[in-house]
Amino acid sequence: MKRYRITYKQEFMGEILQNSYTRTVSNSVELQDAINALYDDPHVFHVDYEELKS
Repeated sequence: MKRYRITYKQEFMGEILQNSYTRTVSNSVELQDAINALYDDPHVFHVDYEELKS
């Protein structure tokens, strides 16, 4: 299992908002699914991630 901080930017009512959350995944497919889920929101225009070391 690996932990990642997923950061995303979205435009909402003319403002750019940036949020992040921590996600634990067991493989790269789960990480990509989390990223794709964010991009399903039409307001999200950028997603980035970094692995968190224990």
